[in-house]
Amino acid sequence: MWCSEKQRDRVPEPTPGGAGARWILRSSILAFALLLSACGFQPLYGSGGGGVPSVAVEAMAGTRIALIADRPGQELRNNLLDRLTPRGQPAKPRYELVVSLSERLDRLGIALDDSATYGRVSLTAGFTLRDIASGQTVLSGQSRWVNGYTVVVSHFANLASEAGARSRGLREIADDIRQQLGLHFSKPAS
Repeated sequence: MWCSEKQRDRVPEPTPGGAGARWILRSSILAFALLLSACGFQPLYGSGGGGVPSVAVEAMAGTRIALIADRPGQELRNNLLDRLTPRGQPAKPRYELVVSLSERLDRLGIALDDSATYGRVSLTAGFTLRDIASGQTVLSGQSRWVNGYTVVVSHFANLASEAGARSRGLREIADDIRQQLGLHFSKPAS
């Protein structure tokens, strides 16, 4: 490519996203990391220093998950097993998690011919965490999830959309229950 001598000798001007901005960004990230470590920040699910699992991870790994009725209940239980006890059920569990699941299907968006154009799946899971030795309830809570999907002419497509919405909801509920348990277990004992 041909260019004049003036253009060849010209030094490019710094751009807003240039080296100076990168240096400021890197310095800010380092300062933030130092502040977090100084305040006693610890990851909820990760390892602490030296690869030692957090208290929450150890407590969740020692939790037996009771059977949940019906096919959506089985799927929720499998999601919980993956999140709470990824290395398998504990040999001597300290806690038992009992979950009840309810589901509601709604057809909304009624067209002129009285057909539904929108479907909604609502899932609600109530859970109770019990200490197995004492039988005492340690924590109880609820998780709710709602998602919609478009209803089309094909019955098979509607069933697939409904099943997909349900599966997404069950994964989200499992994540929410894990988060509630993690927060409970990470609190200092009183």
